Amino acid sequence: MIITSMDINNKEFKKTLRGYDCDEVDEFLDKISEDYEKLYKENSTSKEKMEMLEEKIKHYSKIENTIQNTLLLAQNAADQAKQSAQNEADLIIKKASDSAQKIIDKAHNDVIKINDEYEALKQEFLKFRAKYKNFVNAQLDTFNSLESEFIKNFNIGEVVNTNTTELPKVTHPKAKEIEAPIGTTQEFNENDLDAIKSFFAKQD
Repeated sequence: MIITSMDINNKEFKKTLRGYDCDEVDEFLDKISEDYEKLYKENSTSKEKMEMLEEKIKHYSKIENTIQNTLLLAQNAADQAKQSAQNEADLIIKKASDSAQKIIDKAHNDVIKINDEYEALKQEFLKFRAKYKNFVNAQLDTFNSLESEFIKNFNIGEVVNTNTTELPKVTHPKAKEIEAPIGTTQEFNENDLDAIKSFFAKQD
């Protein structure tokens, strides 16, 4: 049971022969009542303030929890964004590395192909040169043989040495028109060519 200031004021004590002074007791009770009333009001005000503070504390606590949850979500989102960015960067680097490796491999293969083509072309050229030299030598041999036969036919009684570097001079008057030393080059013009054609035509 809570005692109020009214209870204190209305409190009556039994009177005895040798009891306390009534006026003094009443005065003391009035003082206690006033002080009690003051303390009660202060206590009530304090309780109200405490309740308000508790409400604020609860409110701020909720805000704190919300902020913590928000920070946690933000941290998780940042971590995910960082991981996603890292994965994307790794993927880009891998693609770039793969592309660069493909380019290097293609360039290497192209170099090998060009070298192979060069070697093949070189071999073809060597074969062609050998065949052409053989062809030219065969033509020279044929030309020398025909020339020897021609000189032999128009130089009766003379022995022709085909192993020498220079054949004997042709004595046939018509043969002199096409005479040329072996191993030398001679430039023919149209008159020389006409003379040769005329010579062989007369022989027929």
